Amino acid sequence: MVQESSTTRHRTLLAALGDANDQQTYSGTPYHFLHYARSQGILDEGLRLLVKGPKWRLRRVAWNGAQWLTGDRCGGYQYSVPFLENLWASSQSQCHGSVIVNCFQMFPPSIVADQSVEKWFFIDQTLLQLFDYYGYRTLAGRRIVQDSLYREKEGYLAATGIIANSKWAARDVIDNYGVPPSRVHVVQLGANITPEDYSLWEREAASSHLQLGSRALRLVFVGKDWRRKGLDRLIRALQMARRAGSTASLRVIGCAREDVSEDLRNAQGVQWMGFIDKGINPIRFLSSVSECDLGCLLSRSEAGGIGLLEYHALGLAVLGPLTGGTPEGAIDGASILCSPAMPDEEIADLLLSLDRDRSRVEQMRAISWAQRRTVLWENSLSQLRAFWPYPHENAVVVEDTPIL
Repeated sequence: MVQESSTTRHRTLLAALGDANDQQTYSGTPYHFLHYARSQGILDEGLRLLVKGPKWRLRRVAWNGAQWLTGDRCGGYQYSVPFLENLWASSQSQCHGSVIVNCFQMFPPSIVADQSVEKWFFIDQTLLQLFDYYGYRTLAGRRIVQDSLYREKEGYLAATGIIANSKWAARDVIDNYGVPPSRVHVVQLGANITPEDYSLWEREAASSHLQLGSRALRLVFVGKDWRRKGLDRLIRALQMARRAGSTASLRVIGCAREDVSEDLRNAQGVQWMGFIDKGINPIRFLSSVSECDLGCLLSRSEAGGIGLLEYHALGLAVLGPLTGGTPEGAIDGASILCSPAMPDEEIADLLLSLDRDRSRVEQMRAISWAQRRTVLWENSLSQLRAFWPYPHENAVVVEDTPIL
């Protein structure tokens, strides 16, 4: 049990690689975290760490050029000391004497060394996982990869605490960075939907959460990085299932037909809806997803899987990836998890089976609907309160989440 502290309240800031107040930053995760945490007095403000404009482009070009001249690969500027120091320069006065929660894996060295700043991390994976599990190591210079891993570890060891979004990421912080387990915590991400939009959608959906009946099974995929998130696997499997007699259809949100490889563009039964901006048309986005039955994410690698959480929040059955930290967000009985190694033929058989067994899909949807609020940010904040040492409004006493 963790009791709230009675010490003087610090000013608490949220940082990300970009503007933490913008829904377009890091898939909207900092924005929604801030939105919920500010309403409960846990966070005060989001930092605007902007990287736009010609000056930033010139800096990147110059840095990459220097890498090339020394015989190293280009790439990885965002992990370099010059980038991080320039990024934080305009916010240094705000940072002194504050608590900072960073959604990026690195602080600039000046912040790491500033003992007046209480530093926290809020991460879905470490840089080591990003480089090796996501395969980004080959996209950056060799020296910057090694240097950034060293400085990332320094930042973690100087931090008051590291908040990982899964036990999968927390174990890496402990095992490969040497951070004491007592300073590592787990807080599951929430679906990136504002409470106002969710309440509005929920009132409408409660009266129209329909059974499938005899209509065609509706699949939905949400994502931009279609190759990593396995849209190609899903489309190929759907085509096989349709050739075997399925009438299932697929709605694709987030990427346009022209974004995918040519062999996928003319697949039968696929509706391409492109990008729907949740900040401008939130109800259109929520309705477009919740009109479907089975939310699909077949990622080859996935640290957290916000899309999977959004599917559950909207009462969908889920076909998700058995990899990374994603399984930890899947609701038991409402989801089926597929290994990245699962052949297309097996996924097709699974789709065909679900299409023929409507009662199973309806049961999965019913479980998802009943537990939909367990994947919202309000639940994430209740996990955070278990160990958060600073006074805040609406203080409660709750259990911490153990790392297994």
